[in-house]
Amino acid sequence: MKKKMLAALLLAAVCAGCLVWANVPKTALLENDIPMGGDPNSSSTIEIDDNDIPLAEVPKGDSEEDPFSQFTEDELTILNEVLDLVNSAREEAGLDPLELDPTLCGAAQVRAEECVGSFSHTRPNGDRYKTAITEAGLSANYTGENIATGHTSAKQVVDAWMKSEGHRANILNEHYTKLGVGFEANTGNRYRGYAWAQLFMSDPK
Repeated sequence: MKKKMLAALLLAAVCAGCLVWANVPKTALLENDIPMGGDPNSSSTIEIDDNDIPLAEVPKGDSEEDPFSQFTEDELTILNEVLDLVNSAREEAGLDPLELDPTLCGAAQVRAEECVGSFSHTRPNGDRYKTAITEAGLSANYTGENIATGHTSAKQVVDAWMKSEGHRANILNEHYTKLGVGFEANTGNRYRGYAWAQLFMSDPK
């Protein structure tokens, strides 16, 4: 009899304990605290390999390609020498510097190559020099051209242009903001050195 009473009391105590535990407030478990595919009550962590992490990708067409990649390092050195000499002269005159434009340099290179065989502001097909600019996809209110032949260095050709009233006027024109430079070795004619071309333009329309 005593054993039955003792068992009954133990059972009653266990039931009372369960009721108390059921009414104890539980801390909410946030979804972010649950390891993916794991037990919410587990303290284990999941590590993702670096190679499996999707990183930000550069959108197609937005790659930062060097706009002067069409020129070799040696060619760029000469183009920048001409630019520096021109901007030095402009600075002395109180004018803003010109910016070397890669597209305009491409057009100037076309003109320099044309001047090897036909030294003139008129192109071999009879068009004026400025059509080389428009053919390159550029358009501006103000454009100009300097050409020279037989000079062997950037300093030599810029010095010669600065001694000529018309060429100097182009170099010191306040309307221009962009500069294109081209040069081509003189072959098949009586001149030594290179044929040179400078194309000037204001900001595109």
